[in-house]
Amino acid sequence: MISDIQVMIAGYAGDGVLFTGNVLGKILKRQGWEVVTYRDFPSNIRGEAMNYTIRASLNKIYSRGDYIDVLMAFNCDAILRHIKSVGENGVILCEGSVTESVRLSPKKGRTFHKFPMRELAKKNFRSEIFKNTILLGGLCYILDLDMKIIREVLSEVFLKRKGKEIVEKNIQALRLGCDEAEKIIKEEERHSLEERPDKDRLFLSGDEAIALGALAAGCRFFAAYPICPATEIWQWLLKHIHKFNGLVVQTEDEIAAINMALGAAYSGVRAMTSTSGPGASLMMEGFSLAGMAEIPIVVAHVQRVGPSTGLPTRPEQSDLNQWVFGAHGDFPRIVLSPGTIEECFYFMADAFNLAEKYQCPVILLTEQNYGQNFYTVEKFDLSRVSIDRGMLLSQDELLKIEDYKRYALTENGISPRVVPSMANGIHMVEGNEHDEKGYRDEDEEIRIKMMNKRMTKLNIAAKDVIPPKLWGKEESDIGIIGFGSTICPIREAMDQLEEKGISTKYLQVRTLWPFSAAEVEEFMSSCNTVFVVENNYSGQLSRLIQGQGVECSRVHKINKYSGHTFRPVEIAESMLGVLEQ
Repeated sequence: MISDIQVMIAGYAGDGVLFTGNVLGKILKRQGWEVVTYRDFPSNIRGEAMNYTIRASLNKIYSRGDYIDVLMAFNCDAILRHIKSVGENGVILCEGSVTESVRLSPKKGRTFHKFPMRELAKKNFRSEIFKNTILLGGLCYILDLDMKIIREVLSEVFLKRKGKEIVEKNIQALRLGCDEAEKIIKEEERHSLEERPDKDRLFLSGDEAIALGALAAGCRFFAAYPICPATEIWQWLLKHIHKFNGLVVQTEDEIAAINMALGAAYSGVRAMTSTSGPGASLMMEGFSLAGMAEIPIVVAHVQRVGPSTGLPTRPEQSDLNQWVFGAHGDFPRIVLSPGTIEECFYFMADAFNLAEKYQCPVILLTEQNYGQNFYTVEKFDLSRVSIDRGMLLSQDELLKIEDYKRYALTENGISPRVVPSMANGIHMVEGNEHDEKGYRDEDEEIRIKMMNKRMTKLNIAAKDVIPPKLWGKEESDIGIIGFGSTICPIREAMDQLEEKGISTKYLQVRTLWPFSAAEVEEFMSSCNTVFVVENNYSGQLSRLIQGQGVECSRVHKINKYSGHTFRPVEIAESMLGVLEQ
């Protein structure tokens, strides 16, 4: 019996790697295990190398692990690519014969097996398409998985789309794979997985959690243009928002997407859009309009590798500057950074509440690692979701105001808001500078007053946004700072360092703007050594910290920009290298 295992399925795009990985993840979740997935796939449709890693554990896990226990390869090229990642005593199954070059670099305990999944599929079904389920059958034997659970998952996957006949053929293919594995796998190579109850847990991606959170927060209009890795947000909403009298619109481009969302938000509907790097660039004019017109809008931005088209299907954290400093002119914006799948859900309610309370755009900034990978999470607590519409006046409240001013100068910068068509209201929206009633005005004194009014909101909001969260041992003098999904490998790296007798603490920055400078400075002052961990080249978070006047002489940067997330061991070893100097 084992408590933690990592399986990689590798081949070429078009082999069905993603399908096989998704099914395996669901099976392991149903067995009661904690599951984290990591999809590494190209942006083309067929032909290039890809892999899907599924890690399962009896304990709480946050990230993919350091080494592979079982490698299921659709071709020998996959072995050559990933042999270095296979740990000691790892098991490797491959369609073809293991090449001599692989045998020349063995690692202790590794075993290689030829597993004829394509041959079995052609012989028994006259089609290679069943090779994936045959491969799953082999893995089921190695891990001694519950066949009842597997039948349930296969039925759910195929029954509605393909019918009973295809379900039965896949179950037959599963048995073929299991029987074939029994012939070639030794008993000591098997890793029996304990079965636990699967109760009140979900298995979903960050994009799905964002979509579900938006729906729970009252979002009823969503406009977006398809762009990886954010498309799954509106794909999920498209299936479900109509049940709550909501609407999803696929627009012709990102310019239209943000402007349609602005129109809906202006009319009083909770509205949002989603995008990634290149799409966000197109949204900047509409983003600035939201700032000038003080329209509450939410943008979910799922980061990918840039610049330009970059690597569309791979993770990075290089768009922080785009939303904190992007667009033209100065205006308040709030940038939230969820660090877990749960926060992807709960932060959506915060995003809409903050947008309406402070009448400004709010960005939920995450990255592909969360957007398109799947995690087991506890069932969300809807009682934690509340709705605050800020100073949105009712018709009765509006009628009591003798001279309503949409952009009234107030002490906190927040003006009463109304929706169009209400009696006694003013329904002017200017992209130009304007006076209190919304009419265009280029007077110098008006300009200064309006700028001060708008920016005052940011000072107030700074006390109301989501604060940083401290992890680890508070008394430690070794600190780590990060944002977004880097929390996953960081927390596991902290455990690895703890095993070596090195205690650490981690400050998770959850609001990137307005920046939590005081909290970060207090954290850094309590440390002798500070590491800032980021998935980008330039250290955008490090620069943001320094730009807020925080003393950074003790900061060491740990950056990765290869198009892959950190493995925990990479962070731990980088820190050890500095600490041992």
